[in-house]
Amino acid sequence: MKPILRLTFLLITIASVAASCSKVVIDVQPTITGSWVLTDAAQKDSYGWYTVNTGVEGGVFYFYNNGRAKYVENGTTLDGTWSMRSITTGYYDEFGVYFTNSHQDLSIHVSNYYGDDVIDMYFDNVKVYNNSFVATNYNNNSVGRYRFSRY
Repeated sequence: MKPILRLTFLLITIASVAASCSKVVIDVQPTITGSWVLTDAAQKDSYGWYTVNTGVEGGVFYFYNNGRAKYVENGTTLDGTWSMRSITTGYYDEFGVYFTNSHQDLSIHVSNYYGDDVIDMYFDNVKVYNNSFVATNYNNNSVGRYRFSRY
């Protein structure tokens, strides 16, 4: 009887140790929730970087945890969605250097109730810092770079 008790005790001990040694994976994604303003926009072509005007420099973007987005400028409010995901494709970073590895992309879509005032933005790559983020995209043989700062 004692060998059975010892064996049972040993099996219970092994089971509890095995159960307590589970692997926990924490996927820490950068977040852009909060309010942001576009502080700089530039394009890079074969001649170098030059400043561009996007038309949204005067407003504030609000990104919420639930994927909702809002853009407010001069009393006009556009509502919609935003999403950020991890992807592995080719992209240009904020310096115009090409990479093919895992990174974040960003999609923003906001519009008014009637759908005639719309902001649609897609960025191939997003790099999030403490109080800013830089988003880039490649379009028509040029790289676009957009710097956002916390509002």
